[in-house]
Amino acid sequence: MLYYAQAIASIDTPVYLLTCSSSPIEKNAFTEVYPNIFILKDNTITNSFFGTYKFIKNLYKFSKSTVKEQAYIFYPSPLVYLEIIALFYLKFLKKCNVFYELNEVRKYTSTFHDSISIKRPKYSVKKIIYKTVFSTLEYCLRFYDGLICISTAIEAYGKRYNSSTIRVPILTNPNFKQEFSNSVYSRDNTFNIGFSGSIHPIKENLSNFFKVLGELHKNNYAFTLNLCGYFQKEHQNVLIEKIATDLNIKTNIKYYGNLNAKELSTFLDQQDLLVIPRGYTLQNNYGFSTKLSDYLDHGKPILVTDVSDNKLFIKDGVNGFIVPTDNNTKMYEKLEYIITHYDDFLDTIQKNANKTSRKSFYYKNFNELLSNFIFQPKHT
Repeated sequence: MLYYAQAIASIDTPVYLLTCSSSPIEKNAFTEVYPNIFILKDNTITNSFFGTYKFIKNLYKFSKSTVKEQAYIFYPSPLVYLEIIALFYLKFLKKCNVFYELNEVRKYTSTFHDSISIKRPKYSVKKIIYKTVFSTLEYCLRFYDGLICISTAIEAYGKRYNSSTIRVPILTNPNFKQEFSNSVYSRDNTFNIGFSGSIHPIKENLSNFFKVLGELHKNNYAFTLNLCGYFQKEHQNVLIEKIATDLNIKTNIKYYGNLNAKELSTFLDQQDLLVIPRGYTLQNNYGFSTKLSDYLDHGKPILVTDVSDNKLFIKDGVNGFIVPTDNNTKMYEKLEYIITHYDDFLDTIQKNANKTSRKSFYYKNFNELLSNFIFQPKHT
């Protein structure tokens, strides 16, 4: 949301970023982090229904006292009633302009990728409830003044409910000066492959990717897969203790934990190749990896699969590499090519990746689009 804020903010348009909070919402409670972009300093999160209702009321009161014209953009929240309360209070009662960032079709989450089964009654009931709740909430999309989507697939999906829908990819700032530490997140004398973010066997297709790495190991390629990000213990057991062990590549895998922004930049900067090996799932088809723009900003060759909008931005052998989804043979062949010919294409790939970041993801390129959309909405 910070880059959205930077794309929207101007001399005449302040942007306030905050989560569902029980803290006082008043002018002196905010700190300015970028020109005309403010973040609530003491942000005490509330998860209660009445606390959420009070938050929305306080937010409205603050915005009315601060600026003449207001617009509200809501990011998907685990608090289902936040979205319901916001629509009811801000849209229907106060007649405000309310927008929603539709960045995934939540009923297709990887949390419930397994089929319903009478052998797993607790899981099956949870999945039914989850899909029912979020399928029902989709009908609320028509009441927003507009939807902001991150992929062409989800844009088309959103337009089923609300014709006032635009697509804005994951934004970034290629001019942002990265900070690095002295930490080491790579190994000498091996080809270092990096992956950051939520480490999930299914959503990120890492189970299959490990099998490809197993083939590299069989053919005597020296490599290390370096991982960082949120990694559930259950998924660690599946990927590291079971799959990697069975493939005899456990010593080729190194997990560095969940890193802060400075350490993450250091991690990405030390890799030879950054990968997003996602397979085809409904969640991945509608979504769009937040890592892509970040990877491009770090000037490292990237390897992605042809899922969602990746092929709109990555041209194979030009600014990165792309292979078909769920095709281990093609993935292996591409990795083998990259490792073997790395020095031949490195400079060209890096230069073109930077151009792609500036052309397709730079937040300044979306100022007019977002400002016009938010402050001159087309009501449905």
